[in-house]
Amino acid sequence: MKQFRILALVASLAALSFGSAAQAEEDTFNNPKVGSQPLDLCLNWGADCGKPAADAWCVSQGYDESTNHVVAPDIGASTPTRLVSTGAVCDQAYCDGISQVTCAKADPAEEVFVKPKVNGKRLDLCVNWGVDCGQPAANAFCQSKGWTSASDYVVAEDIGANSPTRLIGTGALCDQAYCDGFREITCSN
Repeated sequence: MKQFRILALVASLAALSFGSAAQAEEDTFNNPKVGSQPLDLCLNWGADCGKPAADAWCVSQGYDESTNHVVAPDIGASTPTRLVSTGAVCDQAYCDGISQVTCAKADPAEEVFVKPKVNGKRLDLCVNWGVDCGQPAANAFCQSKGWTSASDYVVAEDIGANSPTRLIGTGALCDQAYCDGFREITCSN
């Protein structure tokens, strides 16, 4: 049975198609503030303006960087702005702020799934009964989670009697001692 699975794995690798990749998290914030004042356009007095200030604000909110920002020109006299780096307030007419910023978290390079499950049951080693085993099943699982493919996996042999496995292709359960699953799958783009 194991030799058949290996042959099926080799035969099916070329036929496997890939799904969509995991997406970065991105959020847009209107009227970002530092304390109670609008975010100043500059990170430091008259320097590092625009993206550096937007990046610093996004990082302070738990993101990796800014991807876009909108300038609010000459608002300091009516609405003082605050520098994110020092907390200093700019209350002059020439002080610019940021009225909108889009922050992003980068895509992770990979994600490891320990004892991966499909509909509440451990993932079977095969996509369908005795075919498309190993890499094809790991790839199908990763694609169902928004990743391109599996870059690595570890087999959990003979687990079906204690932990029934589910075939990702048909949803069928395998509850016999000879049913194999995965101990872990590493998904990547």
